[in-house]
Amino acid sequence: MAEISYYFGIELQEIRKNCIICPVSDHTLFTCLGNSKQYSGLFARIINYEKATIISTKNNFLVGDIILQLKNTPCENVILFGSCGGVGDIKIADKIIVKKVFNFESFSEMLEMKRTPDAYYPSTMLFEDFLSKNPDDNVLQVKCATTSSILLEKAYNDWFEKNKINAVDMECSLVFSAASSINRKAIALLYVTDHITSAELFDNQMEDAQKEKLLRSRQSLAKSICDFINNV
Repeated sequence: MAEISYYFGIELQEIRKNCIICPVSDHTLFTCLGNSKQYSGLFARIINYEKATIISTKNNFLVGDIILQLKNTPCENVILFGSCGGVGDIKIADKIIVKKVFNFESFSEMLEMKRTPDAYYPSTMLFEDFLSKNPDDNVLQVKCATTSSILLEKAYNDWFEKNKINAVDMECSLVFSAASSINRKAIALLYVTDHITSAELFDNQMEDAQKEKLLRSRQSLAKSICDFINNV
């Protein structure tokens, strides 16, 4: 109990059935969930709604620890929400749901070009339930690779394309593996902010029209998650 409070700044029993893991910059996208209370722990900022707990990570490399801390809470469903990079034909502002993720979490192994990563999967039940309730939302089902290096991703572009990887992120395989280890259901819904072959990595390198399109994509995907949670 004390350790949960240390991590999250909230008591164990206050964690909701549905937990959304997202960057601090995205937590305001979920105000459609209604009234809320805010908490702050050492590693996460919490916004607690009636049907969902928003966990905004302060350090993305600790997201696995954060999921493990949910083991003895009422949490049943984990939804990862955040940004990713596109590969191949995927474009900035595309919305994706991850159907399979490869583990490239080790910087050292990426640097040595080791190319036999393990794969992890979302909860089939939660994955299919979300898609059935959002059939017209233009969310692409993709394969993803979770990496720990933005720079080294570019060296793997050929491998990614050969293995039909459509997106790269820094949390998905941690979330899926940690959620599975504590017997929780997990899915990942991401929006594309850049492409691994382009220089458009930061907002200030985008045209205003592209920034607006990306904002609408983030808002739309967050609303889909809110609608899903409010109707389960």
